[in-house]
Amino acid sequence: MATMAKPGAIGLLHSHLKELPLMDFSSSLVRPKFGDSRLPPQLNATLKLSRNVSIMPIIRAQSSPDYVPDSKFYKVEAIVRSWRVPLVSSALLKEGIRGVTVSDVRGFGAQGGSPERQGGSEFSEDNFVAKVKMEIVVSKDQVEAVIESIIKEARTGEIGDGKIFVVPVSDVIRVRTGERGEKAERMTGGRADMSATA
Repeated sequence: MATMAKPGAIGLLHSHLKELPLMDFSSSLVRPKFGDSRLPPQLNATLKLSRNVSIMPIIRAQSSPDYVPDSKFYKVEAIVRSWRVPLVSSALLKEGIRGVTVSDVRGFGAQGGSPERQGGSEFSEDNFVAKVKMEIVVSKDQVEAVIESIIKEARTGEIGDGKIFVVPVSDVIRVRTGERGEKAERMTGGRADMSATA
């Protein structure tokens, strides 16, 4: 059963929103004040208020095609074929990457749920194809090396090789010690230790 809002409810919502500290309702356009926050100044969120229209946020993406969000750390998410994971893992270890999270996932993309090929045989249970998601959080200077290693070892040249996503990470915290940032991201025997001994 659907419930409709009463005619005065929107006005009540509007008056309730006036109390929020980040919002300025003095004009018809509402823009959050990001001056004191750590959000990038490029973020442009606008709330348009007009009659007979629901309140909907309008978020505009960065217009420059070369825009890359600046962050100290990035999470590289790679969706790859399951039988390529040992090769990718070995390559990452040689690069000095010691922290990798691996998850079994299912889905479809350009492969469209077509049967997976491995060792000359095809198999498929349903329209979703089994893949493995590898998640690696690294410092900014390691991102390209990690991407190159994944592509080199995961590529077969056929549809279904996978995808790589790069996502900015605002902070890294080690649960055991409470360390933050580079101290938490660094692992014993990792890339920093390898470059220090070389």
